[in-house]
Amino acid sequence: MVDAMAAPSSVADLLNLVRQSLPLDPSRLDTYVAELRRSAVLPGKPEDLAGLLVRDGFLTAFQADHLMRGRRPKFLIGKYVILDRIGAGGMGAVYLCEHLQLERQVALKVLPADQADDAGALARFIREAQAVAALNHPHIVRAYDVDVEGKTYFLVMEYVDGVNLQDLVTRHGRLDPTRAAHYISQSAAGLQHAHQAGLVHRDIKPANLLLSRTGVVKV
Repeated sequence: MVDAMAAPSSVADLLNLVRQSLPLDPSRLDTYVAELRRSAVLPGKPEDLAGLLVRDGFLTAFQADHLMRGRRPKFLIGKYVILDRIGAGGMGAVYLCEHLQLERQVALKVLPADQADDAGALARFIREAQAVAALNHPHIVRAYDVDVEGKTYFLVMEYVDGVNLQDLVTRHGRLDPTRAAHYISQSAAGLQHAHQAGLVHRDIKPANLLLSRTGVVKV
């Protein structure tokens, strides 16, 4: 997922990398840079320009960080643009992405490159995708699609805008009993649905329970 390259040493270098790495409208970026020049506020250092590009919506902080450190990931996978890395597990990293045409945010679980050639690992990944796609419950993260581009296999899932319960407790301390019971009840409902479909999660823990901004817990 990452190509080694030299870190940009100039503003021009950074702009070229942005154009090469992301499906941006070239005229929009050119107009933006021209306006910075006209206003005499175009930074002389690439790191300062990167900050402006993040502020004004041309890059995410994740994208800017990777470009500035000479670590260019494959920002485009199929129809999806990688915006951020939001998790990782034994079956691969999870990225926040946006569909190019629909502009809908999703979570992409990407099988590690070193496992793509492993028939067993690939089979497990496909089985997981099929199992999740068969479930439809308000307390289970939905799976929309499984696809491959080149040798990159990925599962397209619902993006839950929120926090996992482990991070919630780490940041804010122990939950009061009523609130904890409410989250446990929601999680149990999702797990019961999976169990009725003959599926076992095998890795239930607070870090794998996602709490949306509207207070819904999803497994």
